[in-house]
Amino acid sequence: MTQSIRQLIHPLNRVLVRYLRRIRAFSPNARLFLVSTIITGLSYSIYWLIFNLYIDSSGYPRTFLGELQSMPHLIAILAGIPGGVLADRIGRKRALLLASAGETAAMLGVVLAPGPNWLRVSMITFGASESLWWVASSPFMMENSTEDERDALFSANFGLQTLVGFFGALVGGYLPKIFGNLMGVGVESSPAYQGTLAVMVALWALALIPVFLIKEGPRPAADQVRSIWPWRNISNPRLVMRMFIPNIVISMGAAILIPYMNLFFKETFFIPDSTLGMLFAVSSVITGTATLGAPLLADRWGRIRSLVITQLTSIPFLLTIALVPIFWVAGLAFWVRAALMNMGSPLYQAFAMEQVPTRERATLSGLLGMSWTIGWTIGPYLSGYMQAQPHIGFKPIFVTTCVLYVVASILERVFFQRLEDRQRRAINREPLGDFRMGEEKVEMAESLERGTSTSDAHRH
Repeated sequence: MTQSIRQLIHPLNRVLVRYLRRIRAFSPNARLFLVSTIITGLSYSIYWLIFNLYIDSSGYPRTFLGELQSMPHLIAILAGIPGGVLADRIGRKRALLLASAGETAAMLGVVLAPGPNWLRVSMITFGASESLWWVASSPFMMENSTEDERDALFSANFGLQTLVGFFGALVGGYLPKIFGNLMGVGVESSPAYQGTLAVMVALWALALIPVFLIKEGPRPAADQVRSIWPWRNISNPRLVMRMFIPNIVISMGAAILIPYMNLFFKETFFIPDSTLGMLFAVSSVITGTATLGAPLLADRWGRIRSLVITQLTSIPFLLTIALVPIFWVAGLAFWVRAALMNMGSPLYQAFAMEQVPTRERATLSGLLGMSWTIGWTIGPYLSGYMQAQPHIGFKPIFVTTCVLYVVASILERVFFQRLEDRQRRAINREPLGDFRMGEEKVEMAESLERGTSTSDAHRH
């Protein structure tokens, strides 16, 4: 018995040691980026917790709050591709600095806003800046990591941001009480929430420092963007479109359900707000921890296979939430589903960045961000309509989300599994330098696209 346990633990220890070695090997630039990610994650979590309460306590109607909430998503759709071209043109560090400074200025504008128009301008600025950060971050991580470190870096970025959200939510929940006592006003008053958001602005400004310390050398002429028009910068539109489509399907499935999970639990199980808050806080910790382990799955199965397996495995737990009328069962399923569904996302980002040349990465990142935002712009409207119909309710929404997740997973497997298998075999067969491996993958993706055009036509 003891010998069997040792035989099981020994390979796990080797895998863990290899994973920790990758993290320790991160470049100084990558570490600085992760420090900024952690600080920004704290800011975001305070923002999501307090912003609605601040606007509501300031006397604005709910319709205006909905307008403010939709603005960043709408702006992100318009700014995603131009932001990608800009990041390719001015470099990753400058784009990240510009984005972080814009987010800080936008949130300062929210805190100091004298009226509704100022709030509108601030949210428009926030949406454009957030979009620029999104499109610049993935290419930056790609270019500041080796082949062996890449999955760990992408997963650490996602996982750490999710983990610190737990602590940010806890801190954000106590700050209104502190500011209320200091100012002699109510805990749920506008000044107390305004003071809390001021802390968020200070954190966002602090996140500028590690980005400023990043050292970025001059980019080779071959890596510089060729045109201000995004479609002229994509050498393989068919491959990019294949990356674009599953993202829209996944985002649509998430957008019609995930924003309303809190309402579902409240209406179905009649739980207090404190229990609901703990449910979501624990979900953040579990999801963040699971995401940090995603590179271990990628080592064993590859990125695409790991992505598809985890997404499909999450679906029975999603149905359990909808169909089992027992809170603790639904709560456990909620945690497991969130971890499984989200842990493959960084792997998909890393895979996508490796399929295109350096000069196209921010443009591709902008396209992927835009595809995600399209789903999150349309989905809530469809979900709101379905929820408003007495004969529909939540269960059909759960089923629709499951169907969309299955369709997206099938598309990801059909589009990319054979491509990644060929790339992994090529890397195992002939060790190459990291830059050369990236170029080999791009060439292989293009050649496979030419091959699949013929084979797809033949199959149909």
